[in-house]
This record gives sequence, structure tokens and C-alpha cells, in this order.
Amino acid sequence: MKNDVLNMNRMGRYLVTDIKNAIARYGISFLVMATVSLTAYLLVGFFTTIVGAGWYSLEVVPRSVILGITLVVLTLSAPAKIYGFITDKKEGSSFLMVPASSLEKALSMIIVCCVVVPFAFFAVYLSLDQILCLIDNRCGDSLIIAINNGQTVLTEVFRKASLESNNLIPDYSSFTTPWLYADDLAEGFLIFLLGALLFKSSKPAKTVGCLILISIVLSMITTPIFTHGIMEKFREAQTSNMTPEQLFDMFPFLSWSVKHAVLLDCISDTIVNIGLSIAIYFRVRKLKH
Repeated sequence: MKNDVLNMNRMGRYLVTDIKNAIARYGISFLVMATVSLTAYLLVGFFTTIVGAGWYSLEVVPRSVILGITLVVLTLSAPAKIYGFITDKKEGSSFLMVPASSLEKALSMIIVCCVVVPFAFFAVYLSLDQILCLIDNRCGDSLIIAINNGQTVLTEVFRKASLESNNLIPDYSSFTTPWLYADDLAEGFLIFLLGALLFKSSKPAKTVGCLILISIVLSMITTPIFTHGIMEKFREAQTSNMTPEQLFDMFPFLSWSVKHAVLLDCISDTIVNIGLSIAIYFRVRKLKH
């Protein structure tokens, strides 16, 4: 690859600068979200103490809900806050003048949004949660321990279900691995990063609106196609009293998809993420003011 397209030394320097700029643009918001569980713990505790109910310690379930909500907000807001300025004529023009190739700029964006931001968030959030549970044992298990325990329980449940059904129901224990969802999280960041580069205002809202519109259109196209063929075969199966094994044989692709759900999920997410990354690159390359 040519030196003017991707130079690793220049890419490294630009990435460091990009991370510093991301901290300047999103650092305060990031700290607020990374510490929201601790803030909620203190607010709830002080409130219950003031009303005379004593100090209430947030247990693992409400802390898990807070983590989920915060992660959604982070995914929606971080790309727009860090890179939303690019569509602005003044600041965007300065971005175009930066001595780095379009590929290096796009790669830096993807690394910051899909690796640096979520990794830093989980590191701070889960560390504070662990410390909180060590200080106040009434909070119960930390999120790290709860995730590990939940993974163990669900794995055993899936394996028992698979054995009891004579392997008719696949062993979905692989779905309990948290790392399996890293590509899904990256996909969310890539979608809203692309939205931040496409829209000039209300970036997260417009991106969500486009996602809803795309899902509606795809549903309108695919639902009649799949429903028509599948319903006919289901009616045929009902009239002929087929066994579950025979029913699965009637739908070879569906049967393969169910048995290889983890592989199919990884392949589909990878294809989508590659497509989004390519779209981000071409958007950066074609950006003009």
C-alpha cells in the first residue's frame, strides 16, 4: 500500500492526537456516564436517609439496568459529540486540512469509537462498581461477578436443554460469552458514527429515524416472501403429522441457521461492520464544504 495512503508512523501520531481531541470534546460527558452508577447509589442513599428510611444500597439488578441504559446513551452520543463537528463548515474545513490520508482518518475514527471509548467506559464503570461492592457489601455481587455467575448458570441451562431434547434444540451456551457481543456493540457505534458524518444536525435522532425507516422497508419486503413459503409448508406439516425432526428437514436453511446461530451471528455482524466501515471511509474521502 502506498505511503501516502497509509503510513503507520503518521497513523500512530494522528491517532494519539485524535484521542486527545476526543477527550477534549467528550471527556466530561464520558466521566458523567462512567460514574452514573456511583452517582445513582449516592443520590438514592441520601434520599432514603433524608426521608427516614435509612441508607438504601443499590443491588445488582438496578445497577445492571443503569449500565444498560448508560451504554445505549454512550453509543448514541459519543460518535456525534466527538466527530459531529466534521459536517460544520468552519471546523470541518480544518479537519480536511489535517495532514493525514482519508483512510488514516477513517481508521482513527473507527478505533476511537469502537475500541477506545467502550474499553475505557467498561474499565472505569466496572472498576468503580467493584470498589463500591467491596466498600458496601449490601450491594451484593459486583457486575463482573454477576456476569460470570449468570454465564455459568445459562451455560448449564442450555446444555441440559440440548441433552433433554436429544440435540434437537442446539446448545446455545456460546451466546452467554460476553465477548460475542463486542461486534454488536461496535456495530452500534459504527452506525451512529456514520450518522454523525452524514447529518448536519440532530445526528442521533436522524440516525434512529433512518434505522426505523430501513427496518420498516425491509420488513415490508421480506415478510411476505418468507411468510408465504413458510406458512404453506407449516400447513403441510400439520396435515401430515410430521415429527419435529421432519419439520426441521423441510427448512434446510432455517435448520442450519438454528444449529449454527453463533457462526451466522458473527458472519452477519462482520459483513455489516465491514460495510459500515467502508461507508465511513468513502464519506470521509468525499467530504467537502
